[in-house]
Amino acid sequence: MKILVVGAAGFTGRAAAILLARRDDVGELILVDYDIRDAKRLAKALSPKCRWAMADVGKPLELSRLLEGIDAVASAVGPCAEYEKAILFSCAAAGIAAATIGEGTIAAEGRREIDGVFRDAGVPAVVGCGMMPGWTELLAAHFLGAGDSAANPQRPSPATRYLFFSPARFGGYAFLRGVAKGIMGAAPAPGGAPAGNYFALPDGSRIGVPEGKAGNRLGWIVGTVGKLGAVGKEFSAALLLWTRGGMTDPAGTPVAIAGVAAGDRFARVEDPRGNLGAALLAETAVRLAAPAHKATGLLPLPELIGREEAEELAARSGARIVRG
Repeated sequence: MKILVVGAAGFTGRAAAILLARRDDVGELILVDYDIRDAKRLAKALSPKCRWAMADVGKPLELSRLLEGIDAVASAVGPCAEYEKAILFSCAAAGIAAATIGEGTIAAEGRREIDGVFRDAGVPAVVGCGMMPGWTELLAAHFLGAGDSAANPQRPSPATRYLFFSPARFGGYAFLRGVAKGIMGAAPAPGGAPAGNYFALPDGSRIGVPEGKAGNRLGWIVGTVGKLGAVGKEFSAALLLWTRGGMTDPAGTPVAIAGVAAGDRFARVEDPRGNLGAALLAETAVRLAAPAHKATGLLPLPELIGREEAEELAARSGARIVRG
């Protein structure tokens, strides 16, 4: 199969490209980024099956010209609020299956619109294939509480989902920009989550960082500079990126943890390497590209990746799923 990775030079895109290049069922891999030099260096370092190209995905024609003969697109471009819809619509117009990393919950009206264009195109799409959303949805559907058994298929909706991450080791500028722009204030730790400093996001989810310098710095930057309007929030993201090298984590802290909690139930996945979101994006794109895949429209991620498949994917990435 022939896969195109958009945002290949970024934190998640690079990790997804590395995983896809290792797969025997991927015959050709096209790495696309606005920074053509980084895309070229990565392609040359990975495999002879890799090619590279430059595109500004904010301009649909630049992406559309690269889609001929492609089986599926894996998009790790952010911020998704600015680019995700344009990328999805370009893929649908070309009749190409698509998986996107996602950074938040898409409103019902938006989901209906995306579902409609992909149904009309006769191809599938999945949005939210990262840590949150992504692994949080898999945890809620397959691992949260007693509702995950075959005997009782009614699964409770999680009250809270969260992403706990190391500011020193996780995410690139687009991710940190989303954190800086989205944080609304301090929040308590969700049930079953690791100790740390937590902050609320507009959709009710939470972002957490380790206690100590990382949490104090994140709170200070967002709570002071981030209050200075749009420019202040952009500067907050830059400060987070520039100062991450001086942050240290307690020994044994995973790069990232995605989790969900509802009442006294919780489920989380601990990602020591920081590539679990990329692994989910790569796996989803491959499944959508498979000739045997007949579904069309916007698909729920838990219907594409079942419980056993999620466990296997986590194990391959060196991650651990914990329930309580």
